[in-house]
Amino acid sequence: MKHFLLSLLLFPMLAWCAPPMKTDSDSNPLLDQYSEEGFVDCVLRIVDRSESPEHYRLRLRANYGGQVVGMDVVVVKHIQGGFDAEMNLNKEHVYRRGVAFIRTGPESDRLISALAKLYGHEKPMRQMISEETFTAIALHQGAIDMEREPVKIKIFGRDGESFDEDAYYESFFNLDLRAGFVFWNEKDQGYREPLIRGLTQ
Repeated sequence: MKHFLLSLLLFPMLAWCAPPMKTDSDSNPLLDQYSEEGFVDCVLRIVDRSESPEHYRLRLRANYGGQVVGMDVVVVKHIQGGFDAEMNLNKEHVYRRGVAFIRTGPESDRLISALAKLYGHEKPMRQMISEETFTAIALHQGAIDMEREPVKIKIFGRDGESFDEDAYYESFFNLDLRAGFVFWNEKDQGYREPLIRGLTQ
């Protein structure tokens, strides 16, 4: 079990050691440029950021097929590592409603449609749900300074008390506030259908 948890801490780090990022003329990254080996990994640029005492709100944008895609994301501030020195889960650092995806208009519909197309859907046109919240765990040990260092976060969708295995899904949401990018990475291909259903009206 501890070897499995250690692998979560180390994966995925590809985006932070990858070749120079491909962007459009407005500096928006090409959405799926880091996808490989059957996994769909997305990169989005933080184009605007606001904050309250408890949360960051990030406006995210990327380019897919020559069109701007994006959404807003709300992330709880002061996230700390989810594991102690012995790789045991620290339940105090499991953040219910720790991350929320928020529709901002047609660009969000295009983002979900792009994801559906990348997942192989024949009819990818979608309309994004107005808001979807996630439980979040930082895949780190110990203290984290979100302003200064990248944070690897695992997010859990539809994991409430009335648990439905067919609706549940996971993904990685890796946040680099300092560099100004988010890396939204696929956890498992088996979560594709529930993820698209969960984010679509």
